[in-house]
Amino acid sequence: MASYNDPKRYATSPNDSKMAGPRYEKWNRDDLYHLAKMRGIKERAGMSNEELIEALRTHA
Repeated sequence: MASYNDPKRYATSPNDSKMAGPRYEKWNRDDLYHLAKMRGIKERAGMSNEELIEALRTHA
């Protein structure tokens, strides 16, 4: 099963105060892309992993 179906899997730890939300850096590109598609993020096909992560965080 893909990681985008299990958001608790990537939840932040209590010791990680700088990060809010899922730790997308550990997700693979396919999962990032699929979640971006589900959220309706446009132009996702041409985005790098870092750009997808930024878009997902701003469109949460």
